[in-house]
Amino acid sequence: MSTDWIVVKQRDLLRVCLVSKEYPPEGKGGIANYVHLLAHGFAKQGHEVTVIAGPYQNGSMEHSSQVSANAPELRRIENRRLPLPLPIRHKARGIWNQLERSLAVDREIARLEREQGPFDVVEMPNWGAEGLCYALHPRAPLVIRLATPLAQVDALKGGRATRPGLRLACFLEALPARRSARLIANSEYIAQLCGELYRIPKAKSDVIPQGISLPNSPPETNRTNNGSVTILFVGRLERRKGIDHLLHAIPKVIDSEPRCRFIIAGADMGEAPQGLSYQSYFESFAADAARGATTFLGHVEDDELQRLYANCDIFVAPSLSESFGRIYLEAMARAKPVVAFQTAALPEVVEQNESGILVELGNEAELARALIKLARNPDLRQRMGKSAYERVRTNFNAERMLADTLSCYRQLMAQVGYGRDAGAA
Repeated sequence: MSTDWIVVKQRDLLRVCLVSKEYPPEGKGGIANYVHLLAHGFAKQGHEVTVIAGPYQNGSMEHSSQVSANAPELRRIENRRLPLPLPIRHKARGIWNQLERSLAVDREIARLEREQGPFDVVEMPNWGAEGLCYALHPRAPLVIRLATPLAQVDALKGGRATRPGLRLACFLEALPARRSARLIANSEYIAQLCGELYRIPKAKSDVIPQGISLPNSPPETNRTNNGSVTILFVGRLERRKGIDHLLHAIPKVIDSEPRCRFIIAGADMGEAPQGLSYQSYFESFAADAARGATTFLGHVEDDELQRLYANCDIFVAPSLSESFGRIYLEAMARAKPVVAFQTAALPEVVEQNESGILVELGNEAELARALIKLARNPDLRQRMGKSAYERVRTNFNAERMLADTLSCYRQLMAQVGYGRDAGAA
C-alpha cells in the first residue's frame, strides 16, 4: 500500500463537531436521538467526532474520551454564567440562559481547536440558539439542522407572538441560521417554514429526512391472538401533540369497538384543561368502559418503549404539527399502521392509505372512524404495516441519513474552499 494512498485516505476522513444540549441518556427527544445516531455512525466510518452536550441531570461533568476510531468523544459542559444582578437575571432568565449556553459552546469549541486542531464542520440545531456566539465568528463551516422553531411551538401552545421576550428569543434563534454556511431540514415543510420565519432563501437548505436503525429482520404483523386490538400513543402529553383530541376520540372508538385497548405512553406536561393531569381530565368526562380500556403509563424507558411498539396493533399520534416525527418511523419500522392528522410534515412521512391513514386536522370524529376502520380489518392492518416497514427501509434508514449528511458536508467544504489541508495546498 503506497504512502500517497494513505495520505489521500486520511484527508478523506473529517473532523466533525456536533452540538446538542440534549444527548442520551439524558435526552430522549428527536434532536438528541439524531445527533447520537450521527455521532456514532460517523465514528464507525472512521471520522473524528466530538459531541458537545449539556451536563448529566445530577450535575456530573464526566467526559468520555475517544479511545478508538469507532467511538465519538463526548464533552458535557455547564453554561458559562454571566455576572448579572439578580433582578436582571430573573427578568429575562430564558434569554440569559440562551446566551450563557451559546457562550459556553463557543468557548468549548475554541478550547478543542487549540488542543486538538480545527474542525472541518460544526453542526448544531436551531433549537435553543446554541450556535449564537459561534455564528458571530465561525472558524469552520457552520451547519444548522432545523427543528420546529420556537415561534411555531409557542403558537401551538396558544402564546402571543407579540410578546417582547418571545420576539427576542425568536430573533436569537434565527441569527445562527442566517449566518450559517448551510441549513439541513428534515422535511420540505420545515425547510419552507423556517425559511419564511428566518427570512432565508430556500436554496440555502438541504432536505435530509431523519433515519432510524431497523430491526435485524422484518417484524411480524397482525400478531393479536386474544381478540383485543391494542392502540398505542407515544409522545409528551401536551396540546401540540394532540393528546386532547385523542382522549375525546377514545370513547367514540370504545362505543363502536369495545375490543380496543388504548395505551398512552409519555410524560404529562401539565397542560390539560382545568389544571388537571391528562389522566384526571380524561376520567372527568369518559364513561366507565372508555376509562377501563385506557392505560396511562407516564414516561417509559427505551426498552419498554420498543416492547410497546412491537406489541401494539395500531399506532396513533394526532400531533398538531411536526417538523418530521421520529415516533412515526419507530412505529412503522415495527410494521404498524399509523393514524395521524394530515398536517405539517406528516404527509412526507406517512403515505396516505398505504402506510397509514391521515385525517383532517382537529377532526376527532374522523380520527375515531380511522381507528375503528383499522380495528375491524386485520388484513388492512397487515397490508399497511408491511407497507410502512418498506417505506422506512427504503426512505428513512440510518445509512441514508448518514450518507446524505456526509455528502452535504463535503459539498459545503468544496463550495467555501475550506478544509484542514486547504492552507497547505
